[in-house]
Amino acid sequence: VLLTSGSIGSPQILLLSGVGPASQLNKLGISVKHNLEEVGKNLQDHPATVVSYQCSPGNDGVSTSSKLRIPGTTIPNPLSFIQWALTGSGPLTSSACDHGAYVKTDPNLESPDLQLRFIAARAIAADGMNTLTEFKNTKTLPDGFSVQCLVARPQSKGSVELRSKNPKDKPIIKSGYFTYNNDIKVMREGIKLARKLVSSKVFDKYRGFEVYPGPDITTDEQIDNYIKSTVHTANALVGTCRMGSDEGAVVDPYLRVNGIKKLRIVDSSVMPSIPGGQTAAATIMIAEKAVDFLLINQ
Repeated sequence: VLLTSGSIGSPQILLLSGVGPASQLNKLGISVKHNLEEVGKNLQDHPATVVSYQCSPGNDGVSTSSKLRIPGTTIPNPLSFIQWALTGSGPLTSSACDHGAYVKTDPNLESPDLQLRFIAARAIAADGMNTLTEFKNTKTLPDGFSVQCLVARPQSKGSVELRSKNPKDKPIIKSGYFTYNNDIKVMREGIKLARKLVSSKVFDKYRGFEVYPGPDITTDEQIDNYIKSTVHTANALVGTCRMGSDEGAVVDPYLRVNGIKKLRIVDSSVMPSIPGGQTAAATIMIAEKAVDFLLINQ
């Protein structure tokens, strides 16, 4: 059996099946099949915050959000589809945040700890996930652009726990954001760098005014408060069914659940630590290795 429900769903299914911390399962009246203390622990993510601007007058229609819609409606613009179908170009070829940079906030670091993602659209809300969900109902969105700031190598960790033994109840997700103080420092430096970049000459033609955090948010304390109140996921959840060779690991190096026969987990939940970039490629690699293991009957 291959369990592939991701860093939220896979630990939830294990826990509902009686595989996980005995103390948690006993409280919920779930029969313990195998006591695995780390199921649902070690949740990691790339926390994100946004710096967003509205374009200056005279730039109507330059944003991706404007090109995707018939103006003043929520109806998709057929011209975008035609452009993609005939030329393989245009807004439909973009994931919206496929431009950016990896940066060291400290030159002494071995690798970048900050990721900046440029988005050719103005944010609707300071929480980037709310912008995504509200856009489908927004008929008019002024043209603009945003820079999303992510902690590339966060040290903070959270957990996934059961709300009840009812499989229809959503689990309790504790993000653990900023349980490690340096993570918020990295995001603060990201906001400062994003503002510095946008203040450069190349943006003079497009830069109108700052929407988020807003021009009044200037001190470190104010920036930190903004980050804490608007932090959101960058959709990179990993780690809740950690792989390892030690006794506490949920799966072994061959993706087999420790203590359970004929069950493997094949998704991002097995990553012991979060990659410094997007997790999609690493997840695909895990799936390809799982195929190798199955073919050699390992």
